[in-house]
Amino acid sequence: ALAAMEAEAANETVGSVDETVDRREGSSMAVQVSFMLTGIGCVVLYVLFKRWSHRRAVARAQQESEEMQRSPRHFTAAELLLYRGRDLSKPLLLALKGRVLDVSAGSEYYGPEGPYQLMAGKDASYAFAMMSLKAEDAHANLAGVPDEHLKILDDWFDKLTKKYPTVGRVT
Repeated sequence: ALAAMEAEAANETVGSVDETVDRREGSSMAVQVSFMLTGIGCVVLYVLFKRWSHRRAVARAQQESEEMQRSPRHFTAAELLLYRGRDLSKPLLLALKGRVLDVSAGSEYYGPEGPYQLMAGKDASYAFAMMSLKAEDAHANLAGVPDEHLKILDDWFDKLTKKYPTVGRVT
């Protein structure tokens, strides 16, 4: 009888240990699921915030561009640099022969990832005239440029001023 009582007590102890382990495993699983759902929620909120802030920045750039088109302004070289596509809340500008154009619609060409990005945010008349993609050629000084290259510049000027709106002049 004593052996039976000891066996029964041992079974109860094992049973309560098993129940405790089961409860802990269940609790641990609930904590893991909770952390996972919290993490997913944070990622979703981050993505939504990024989309919202991107849209706001693009809308601000569009609004500024429209204001510039209605009332063109004068830019210094330093001011023009602020419009080279690094800040999404500003339109993407470049100048040619002193005329500032909003090339935001051509951001795949003139934006930070584009092949002509070095021309954005400055008067790149020399680079256009010489058909150069060298950073050191992206300037406005046309001294010594041969006439045939000035004709190339004129062709680019005609093409780009028809395609993109004028928003000002470089002073």
